Amino acid sequence: MKRSPTTPHKRFASTRTLTILGALLIVGVAAAAITLTYTTTSTLTTSVTPPPVQFVAGSDSGPSALTNYVTAYAISTNKTYMTATVKGVPEATLIVGSFFQLTNVDASSVHSVTLTTTQVSNVKVTTYTIAIYNGTGDTLMGTLDLTAASPTVTFSAGPSATYYGKITLTLATGAGLDNVALSNALTLTTV
Repeated sequence: MKRSPTTPHKRFASTRTLTILGALLIVGVAAAAITLTYTTTSTLTTSVTPPPVQFVAGSDSGPSALTNYVTAYAISTNKTYMTATVKGVPEATLIVGSFFQLTNVDASSVHSVTLTTTQVSNVKVTTYTIAIYNGTGDTLMGTLDLTAASPTVTFSAGPSATYYGKITLTLATGAGLDNVALSNALTLTTV
């Protein structure tokens, strides 16, 4: 006996297949809807590494040491910037032996140091230089000429070494007391 295409056996088989596919679809949708939420606790510690070479006040620096010649003197908190106002002596040369110091606080590495500032363009200033010397042997490391178009000096600072800046300021004949206050900012860059 031949079965017809609509026999109960085939209807039951196709219904069972649809039921299984429907169940799998519901389980798949339910699994996709599950969300896991969790929190983590972490600690972030930050710090600022100080520059390896830093400005330090020199032994001859500041208004207290040179009241008539240095009217302002400041070193920034991060020790990479200093400002000063120096007053020269008309028709004379002012020399400040240790106006500032540079100290390499890194005991293990040599660092390239660059000092920059703006040009002093007062016509009464004939010479305005800052010579950088090694603190242990008075070896000239370089000279910053503040009358140059773009004053800059670069030198290598040895591990734990200290250097000092010696100012020489010469004013021309006819310079008056009212036009010789020279304010400058020195910027220190270390590599």
